[in-house]
Amino acid sequence: MRISKLILFGLALLLTSTQVHGQKKRAQTSMKFLSVSPSARASGLSDAVTSVEMGAYSAFYNPATMVNIKSKYSASVGSVQWITDINHNSASLIYRPSDGKYGIFGLNAISVDYGDIISTVVDESEDKGYRDIGFINPTAMVFGLSYANAITDQFSVGANFRYATQDLGSVTTGSDGAGGFTTQSYSASTTVLDFGILYKTGFESLNFAMALRNFSPEVSYDTENSELPLTFKIGISMDVLDLTDLEDHSLLVSIDANRPRDYDEQLLFGLEYTFIDRFILRGGYGFPKDEEEIALGIGIKQPLGGFDLGVDYSYTQFGVFGEVNRISVQLGF
Repeated sequence: MRISKLILFGLALLLTSTQVHGQKKRAQTSMKFLSVSPSARASGLSDAVTSVEMGAYSAFYNPATMVNIKSKYSASVGSVQWITDINHNSASLIYRPSDGKYGIFGLNAISVDYGDIISTVVDESEDKGYRDIGFINPTAMVFGLSYANAITDQFSVGANFRYATQDLGSVTTGSDGAGGFTTQSYSASTTVLDFGILYKTGFESLNFAMALRNFSPEVSYDTENSELPLTFKIGISMDVLDLTDLEDHSLLVSIDANRPRDYDEQLLFGLEYTFIDRFILRGGYGFPKDEEEIALGIGIKQPLGGFDLGVDYSYTQFGVFGEVNRISVQLGF
């Protein structure tokens, strides 16, 4: 009965979100780096992880799933070689005091380096019609404080409060009349809220979850306001081999339905096969998408003394942009 109410509540939120978004033009959002998946495990599952426990990366997807972390501390670092030589780096630390009696606390951060971009001005005296005047180096960062708590043995909630900033650099806007140039800086900052719930149905490992990501006020780089890539997500997942007697194998099946502000509704599918809780193979696919295609990933888990080490890698084909590679490392202690 409870899960039925949750599903109805989620569908109501989805319909409300659709009506609100229908009043806005799509593909008009800022700070799109907030939509890039930082975890190699998640991207290997095509980001169908709203109801999946993601260790220290949980806060980036559904902070409510942090309640499933068993270690007192869990840390992660990761790197994403994004399209057009853009690099994303991420880190997260989760703290579970008193066996979760007071909830789960976390810190997380993402930084983005867009590389050097040539700055030019119109110069008709040049054969090419413009002149190089140096470089600009846009950057972006976001810092978060997360918290999750189990309301009951089956129902959990969580939130990730973040501060995001993006600096697009100084752009030449004209001549100063003395042989030099006038410039203007373009940057914006805002607070961001991610919120999620997790419901463990009690039937084997079947989980149901919902998450709202990138809820924020509008931002402005100059005179025009723009919105962040708000996304509403519903997900289910289960280790389907729970229905068998196979003890050394697991096969996680996860499905997410996305409602982003700047794109059509999406369905995401992920599969994760694990052997003896050590060796992992992943695959994922989502549609509709413009360039992003099938995702593949591998992972290794290995206890090291009092530590639980996990290393993940994923490969995503990105159409005309080539491929995206991600690597992430998690440590529980």
